[in-house]
Amino acid sequence: MNKFDKLNILEKIPINLPEKEIFSRLKYNIHKTVIDDASMKKIITKIKNGFSFCEPKGAWLRLKIADRTDESVIFVNGISIKSKSIKELLIRSNSALFLFATAGSKIVEMAEDSFKKGDSSGSVIYDAVGSETAESAIEWLNEYVKKELRRNGESLTKMRFSPGYGDFLLENQKHFFDLLNMKDFGVSLSEKYIFSPEKTVTAIVGIESLE
Repeated sequence: MNKFDKLNILEKIPINLPEKEIFSRLKYNIHKTVIDDASMKKIITKIKNGFSFCEPKGAWLRLKIADRTDESVIFVNGISIKSKSIKELLIRSNSALFLFATAGSKIVEMAEDSFKKGDSSGSVIYDAVGSETAESAIEWLNEYVKKELRRNGESLTKMRFSPGYGDFLLENQKHFFDLLNMKDFGVSLSEKYIFSPEKTVTAIVGIESLE
C-alpha cells in the first residue's frame, strides 16, 4: 500500500511565524503603514505570544476516483462530491488528496479571553494569528505532499479548494471530518458544518501524473 493511501498524521507541523500574512490580515502594509515604534513593538509582541500558543497539526489521505457524472465525482469508498468546481479541478486526476490542518484551541481561547477583558485589539491580533497559522499549516502540508509525490512521478493540481468555496458546499466538511478522524485531534463539527476550534481548515487537491 502506498503510504498516501492510508491516513497520514502529523502531530506537529513545523511552520515559521507567518508575520507578513498576519500583518496583511490586520490590514497593515509592513512597509507602507505608518506605526510608531512603541505600537509596533506591542503588536509584534502579541503576535509572537499568540503564535507560541498555536499547536499546528493535521492529516491527509489519498482517495482514488471511482466514477464521474456531469456534476459529481465519486470516490472508491462511496463518497460523492457534487460540485462542478471540484469536477473541473480533478478533470485530469485519478486520485485526490484530502487535507486538514488546525492551529489548535489555545489561540482561539486567547482571542476570546482578550475580548472579554476589553482588549479588542489583542483579540483581533490573536484571531489573525490563529487564522494565518492554520493557513500556513495546510500550505506546508500541501507542499510537503507535493514533494513526496514527485518521487512517484506525480504532482498536485496548482489549485486546491476548501468547502464553502463556490459550489463546493460547506456540508462537505463532514467528509473531511470523518475521513481524517478529526475528532481525534480535538476538533468537533457543528450541525451547521462549522469546526471548533474555528482555526481549522480543510482542502481537496487533485493528484496528477507528471507529463
